[in-house]
Amino acid sequence: MKRFFTGAALVLALAGCGSQNYDVPEINKFLTDLSQVYVSDFKGPNPDDVIKIDFAVKRLCIDKPDAFAVDGRDMSVSSDIVHAKSDEYFAYPIAEDKPTSEVDIADGKYVIMKTNEQRFAFSKVSEIIASKNDTIMLNADVYDCAAGWKGDINSDPKSWETVDPNNIPLKNKKMRVVLVKKDKSYRILSYVNASSVH
Repeated sequence: MKRFFTGAALVLALAGCGSQNYDVPEINKFLTDLSQVYVSDFKGPNPDDVIKIDFAVKRLCIDKPDAFAVDGRDMSVSSDIVHAKSDEYFAYPIAEDKPTSEVDIADGKYVIMKTNEQRFAFSKVSEIIASKNDTIMLNADVYDCAAGWKGDINSDPKSWETVDPNNIPLKNKKMRVVLVKKDKSYRILSYVNASSVH
């Protein structure tokens, strides 16, 4: 894994940014989908299945709550739906259905406990470092604020103070990210805390 990440960094660094135009708001939206459910760090391009499963189930709780059957405090969803959601974000499919630290599996369904989310996290590109063909390396800042924030993730952070002065997002980490463009969206190849990248 480390060898791939180092190799990707070297290739991208040599390539330079070139003249490609990137849809930064679209990248911000994609990365926000990751930070909203706190996807685990990985040096890709194919993270452990538990990372993909955990992310996909939590993402479905936000995107498609009607896909879940509810039984008391538990919500269950078909593993096929989880696989499809994972495929929207990761370059490699889930190879083996298995439980994670927060998601159980039973009878071909993933089960998670209902929660009341009190916080909102989002990501914003701070720097496109390099690119080659459809692969992009960038830094992104991850912000955190209370649920119900009224601002726009693509606007200037200074404007957040006037838009919602009682709920100003705070930067809590910087991520080094490698994405590959696929169809009209992206797939994530690496997502690591930038302070751990040398």
